[in-house]
This record gives sequence, structure tokens and C-alpha cells, in this order.
Amino acid sequence: MMFESKRLHISALFFRLFKILKESLWLFLSAFFVYFNIDGYEQYIFIAIGVFVIISLLYSWLSWWRFTYMVNTDGLLIEKGIFIRQKRSIAKQRIQSINFNQNILHRLLGLTELQIETAGRDMKVDAKLTSLSMTDAQAIRKLLKQFQVNDEDGNSYDYDFALERKLPKYEASYKHLFLFGSTSGGLGVLMSILFIFGLGVEEFIPEQIIDFVSSWLTAQSIITLIILSTFVLLLFWLAGVIGSVIKYGDFTVVRYEDEILITRGLWEKKQLTFPLKRIQGVVVKQNLLRLPLRFATIYLEIAGGEADQKESMRTILFPLIKKKEIAIFLAEILPEYTYMPEQVARISRRYLYLNIGLASLLTLVVGLVVWYLLSLPYLLLLVFLIPSFLYIILEYQVSGCYLNGQQLTLQSWGWLSKETILLKRPRIQAMSAYAGLIQRRLGYANIKASILNNFLGRHYLVRGIKLPEIERVQDWYSYAKKE
Repeated sequence: MMFESKRLHISALFFRLFKILKESLWLFLSAFFVYFNIDGYEQYIFIAIGVFVIISLLYSWLSWWRFTYMVNTDGLLIEKGIFIRQKRSIAKQRIQSINFNQNILHRLLGLTELQIETAGRDMKVDAKLTSLSMTDAQAIRKLLKQFQVNDEDGNSYDYDFALERKLPKYEASYKHLFLFGSTSGGLGVLMSILFIFGLGVEEFIPEQIIDFVSSWLTAQSIITLIILSTFVLLLFWLAGVIGSVIKYGDFTVVRYEDEILITRGLWEKKQLTFPLKRIQGVVVKQNLLRLPLRFATIYLEIAGGEADQKESMRTILFPLIKKKEIAIFLAEILPEYTYMPEQVARISRRYLYLNIGLASLLTLVVGLVVWYLLSLPYLLLLVFLIPSFLYIILEYQVSGCYLNGQQLTLQSWGWLSKETILLKRPRIQAMSAYAGLIQRRLGYANIKASILNNFLGRHYLVRGIKLPEIERVQDWYSYAKKE
């Protein structure tokens, strides 16, 4: 059945049309602005919109008609292009993972999107079949994974599969997902997006509405404005929480032989598969809100595949977990990595003293200049000095490194977050240590480890490591190169 050219499901035509119309939203907003603010062009606006929709529909149909795929004994062959034909052949041996992605329309129609990733370092998937029946998608997956050690029946991994095989499995509760959304910092991101969007759409709002809202706000008391602002912030916070729950709802991670499967999403259901050989490292992250609650998020650093820019080019292995459960979680899902943060050696105390001295000196100089030029109270600089001291002390309390066989554990205090990075020696692409003259005299240096992460790479830096520990790490890594 699969050894012949086939087209995608007809719904792929409408998915493409919807994508074109969504990407042309600003064009429609411009037409809306012209319609309400410039007289005499109403009929031309409707004609232009109609022509645009018809051309988009024709383009979508031609793209669907000219797109064909075929699965054969060698792999997957895709042909596409309306005027210029493009052929793409993906060999089975190069395929790293085959993922399913279902939005709400896919699920209503019993369809799925199939994404194929190879070992390339592009930020996008290598092949995407946007609309297939589940039967066809599972058959393609079975044929393409024949050379890999997986389920011989070609079944997709799901709850039933995990229960029948008694596979190691973890599910994120909705209580934890709600807490994940509440502490994710998404409120600031959402407000920024809405602010930028507001700057853009202000030109399209009738001036009468803007004047009315401005007059109403001006007439309100301070207490009313505070209550209104609090209510708006709560709405934004709740929207961020609900968005996180929808995105990561039904989150399940399963370990099967040399693969990790992740399923997540209420509105858009994703099924992601990651071979162990693509995993470059594990990151345990606690932001400023989760740190006192003793919760953390676990990420995977993946080489190749589709990157999620919202997640800083990382893949979430588990959205929120108690810190005391991380070691047990990794022992079941990813036993190749060991979580032992209590073994991390603290950085040099001289690094702490030097930073406190430099921060105090800088505050004194700036304070004198500001006091002399602007006659401002010097105590105002405490607003900057106290957070600086807190950051320096937290960095000292958190940062360090630890060697354990084939694994290097780095721990650092980043921008309002604590990160514990677990790296395997064969996955580290480069290791460097550097120090200035003063640092070497004080007996410490900085260490940086680099790994693959799509085509950009990822670099982890820890400052203030004692020189004997630096030498141990360098000898450990140099020995790996000799092997």
C-alpha cells in the first residue's frame, strides 16, 4: 500500500489555506483601517480581499495536488513544488525520530501530522506530512523504523502500550501543571506580547473609542485604578497558567529501550520520540519562584531536530517535579545520568570576597558621582547594592562542579535561576578553562563546557572554580580524548 506515490489527506489543503490567512493578518488589519478611515474605497477593499482569498485557495490546492510522498525499502521520498519540482529522499538509517502532532482539527477528523527528524543540525524538522490518517501514519512509522530496535508491531507508544509492557512511566498531575504555569514567569512574557501588539493595533482603533477610554480612566480614583490594574494582572496571570496547562496537559514520559517518548497537549497533542544518542545533556532548573518551594523543571539538550525558541532551544523532559524525587525519576527514565547535587564542590571563597569588594567599590564611586551631580540621597544606591550582594552570595552558595565516572556535573546561578547540568564525557565537544592574572593569584579560574544543541551549540560557564578542581576536570577530559 505504501510503495506507491500518495497525496496527503484533503484537509492538508485547508490547513495550508488557514496558515496563509493567519500569516496575512496584518494585511486584513490594514484593509480594516482603510475601510473605517478612508471613504470611497469600500468596494475595492472587498474586491481585493476576495481576489486574495481566491488566489490563496488556488495556491493551496496546487500545493496539495503537487505534493506526493512514497515509502519504499530505502526510506521516504517526497516530491513537491508547483512550478519547480523538488525531490527529497530520506534514508531509513538516517532517521532519528518520528513524531506525531495533532491539533484540535486533526483529532476531530482522526488525523495526525507526521514529523521526521534526522541527525542534521537544522532548527526545523527534515520532513513533515501535515495531514495523514492515523492508520497511514502508523504504517509509515512501522516501515521507516524497521532497522531500529523498537516495537515489532509498529504500534505508537501510548498509555495502553506502557501499561501492557510495564514500561517506566511518569505523568504530570494537573495540580503540578497549575503550579508550573503559576511559577513559569509567563506573565511578563504575555504582558510584553500584549504591549507590543497594542502598539501595533492602536492605529486601527477608531479615535472615538480611544478618547472614551482615556476620559473614563482619567475620571477614576486612584483606588479604582489600583483595583482595575490588579484585576487585569490577575487575568494575565490566569491566562498564562491556563496556557501552560493546555500546552502540557496529559504530559507523559515513557522510557522504552533506547528511546524516550513524550506525549503532551490538550489542544495540540504532540508525541515526541528521542533516541538516547541524540541526548547531549540533562538540565535541572529552578527559577527564583520554584527554588524556595523545592520544585524544578527537567530539560533535555537535544542535538538536531525542531527547536522550540520559547523553551530556549531545549526540550522539557518533565515540567515540574519535587527536588527530592529527581534522583528517582532519572533512575527510572534516564538511568544513564545521575543527579547528585549534594556532592558539588563549592567555588572559591576568594571569588566571593573579590566580587563583594568590587560591588561595594563600584557602588561607592557611582554614589559619589550621583550625589555630586544630582544631589540625590546616597541611600538610594542601597536599592542596587542589596540585590547585587544577594546575587553574589547566591552564586557562591550554588555554583560548583563534580566528577563522577563518565559524568560531569556543573551547577551555576544564572539570571534568577539555579541550573544543574549533567554532561557525559563523550557528549562534551569542547572544554576550556581561563583566568586573569588576579584570578590565578587568588587560586581560581572559570570553566566552560560546550555541547551540541541544534546548529547553535550550548555553552555552560561556571566561575570561581578552585584551580585543583580545574586541573582534575581537564585531566578527566584530556584522558577521554586519548581514548
